[in-house]
Amino acid sequence: MIGWIVTWLKAARAPFLVVSLMPVCVGAAVAASHGKMSWLLFTLVLVGVLMAQSAADFIDDYFDFRTKNFGNKEKQFHDSPLLDGKITPGQVLGAGVGCLVVSLVIGVWLLVVAGLPVLYLGLAGGFIAIFYTSPPVRLNYRGFGEVALFLAFGPLLVVGVYYVFTGALSWEALVASLPLGVLTMNVGIVSHTFDYESDVAAGKMSLIVRYGQANAVRIVAWGSALVYVVLLAAVAGGLMPAWSLLAMLTAPLAWDTVRAASKFSDTSRYMPAMSRAIAVSTLTGILLCAGYLMA
Repeated sequence: MIGWIVTWLKAARAPFLVVSLMPVCVGAAVAASHGKMSWLLFTLVLVGVLMAQSAADFIDDYFDFRTKNFGNKEKQFHDSPLLDGKITPGQVLGAGVGCLVVSLVIGVWLLVVAGLPVLYLGLAGGFIAIFYTSPPVRLNYRGFGEVALFLAFGPLLVVGVYYVFTGALSWEALVASLPLGVLTMNVGIVSHTFDYESDVAAGKMSLIVRYGQANAVRIVAWGSALVYVVLLAAVAGGLMPAWSLLAMLTAPLAWDTVRAASKFSDTSRYMPAMSRAIAVSTLTGILLCAGYLMA
């Protein structure tokens, strides 16, 4: 049983699920700062979102396996039980559908509790989860994968969670979502930068394939800088509490991520670059939550 659990945690890319956890926590923290908090809602939203991301990852692996576009999957944190032959493509697709069903059931319940805007936000998130890699849309193959990551792990999640808790939309929640959206998008860009050759061979017209690896690193650099400009401007404009500036502490790590990504010609640098990209996104989310709770 333990071996079975470990295999499926690897297949679900468990270390990467933190990129879903942080936007949920930030959205809840912003709502809590306004006196709105429910642990039941928080738990349901968190489970639903984690299931949705797992579904997207399973579906992504399934279609990448079918098209033989493995990229650097063998070097990722989770290993790949699919590539190792421990599980079959059919099992991976079945797991994706199962996770999607759980997420859908929770989404319907939240729709009943919170109202119609949850439906619109859920449909947008579900569209990205299902069609990030799968045909006929294949967002990641048409140059929209990076933008999809920004929307899914930034505005859609943070604003959506805030709405579930408060029943209202908020400019503050939208602005608070931008750092996480950009930094999660950077995770995708860093990964695709190292996957450049396999993406070209598979016909995947990602942002990096369109504009080149060097320009991709520049996008990561400018995106990271934008995160801290947004934080400073939001606090200066009174839209976010001063304690939000705790997230500025991740700036050195963001710069280190850019430096690691710039070594894209050495594929052995894939894991260090990805580790830093995920770490800066995660720590920024943690510090934003801490800032709101302290405020």
